[in-house]
Amino acid sequence: MASTTASTTLASRPISGAHLPLPEMLPVMTHVVRASITSEQTSDPLNDFFGAPRSSSPTRESRHDRRISVSEPLPPYSAEPLPAYTKRAEPTTLAQYLFKFGFLFPPFWILGALILASPLREPAPTASGSWLPEKTEEERQQIILQMREVEVKWALRCLFALFILIAVGVAFGLAAWFYLKN
Repeated sequence: MASTTASTTLASRPISGAHLPLPEMLPVMTHVVRASITSEQTSDPLNDFFGAPRSSSPTRESRHDRRISVSEPLPPYSAEPLPAYTKRAEPTTLAQYLFKFGFLFPPFWILGALILASPLREPAPTASGSWLPEKTEEERQQIILQMREVEVKWALRCLFALFILIAVGVAFGLAAWFYLKN
């Protein structure tokens, strides 16, 4: 209770003091005269190192300053599809997950390598219907081939990671054995 009374009395006190005039302002230079220096006389170490061209006006050489003439014809539009600029997205497969999680638990690489021995088949039809009923048989086979190709790629990565792990383990084991033998 006493702390709230003290804070209200401090806050409610009027500010007292004398008004002092500001010191007289000193004259300030608003314009500095510099000698004209051309770009040949100065050197920027960063530009010299990376080989930036020296010019009197760097913005004149920018490709963004070029004006497009009205007389230049625009490219024609066509009805054909646009080219693909990015890779098609790969389907996510079990072997991909096994490879990635193999860095946390290396026996997953063994399971991923075993995928090379198993064939990839279309899932069996269930009571709810067949697999991808909206696709034709040819499209379904194309999807299976693409998935198998991606799965084999990741399974091979699992196999190579497993071989590298075994090789590193054997190397460390032999080094420890030779060290302890001597």
